[in-house]
Amino acid sequence: MAEGSMMDALRLRAQPIPLEAAERERWQERMNALPAMALMGGRLDLSDPSIVRLTLASVGAQHLGGLGTRAVNGAVIAALFDAALGIAGTLQFPGQRAGTVELSIKLMRPAFEAPLEVLGAAVKRTQHLAFTEAELHSDGRLCATATGIVAVASTPKDGDDYW
Repeated sequence: MAEGSMMDALRLRAQPIPLEAAERERWQERMNALPAMALMGGRLDLSDPSIVRLTLASVGAQHLGGLGTRAVNGAVIAALFDAALGIAGTLQFPGQRAGTVELSIKLMRPAFEAPLEVLGAAVKRTQHLAFTEAELHSDGRLCATATGIVAVASTPKDGDDYW
C-alpha cells in the first residue's frame, strides 16, 4: 500500500487535531527537543491536521532485538506506539495534562528496514478520553498495529504549562 493510501485510510477514521498549524508546529518542536526523542532517534511530524507521524530514520544496534536477530526490538516498537498514540490523544485536550492509560499492540511481521514510520490518530473522543489507533510501517510495509486510550489526568493549575 502506498504511503498516501496508508494515511488516507487512517484519516477517514481520524478526529481533527484541535490546534492550528502554528501551534502544532510549536508542539512538534518541543517534543522533538526532548532527550527521549533524541536518544531513540525519533522525529515527530505534526504537519497533517489529523495524523501524527513518528519516524525512525535509521535502525541502529540499540534498536535491535536479542538472540542475534536484525529485527527491531518489541520494546522499541512499543515505545514508538506509546509516543504516537499518546501524542495523538493528548492533542485532543489542549492545555490539559493527559497520558496513555491503555496500549494494545499486534505484531504482524518483523520490522527490519528503515525508515520505521508510525502513523497515529485519535479516532474517537469523549470529555476525558481519546481512543487512538496507529500503524507501524517498515520500509513501507505494514508490520504492526496498535490501539490505545489516552485519559485526561488533571486540569492545569495557575502557572502550569502543558503545551
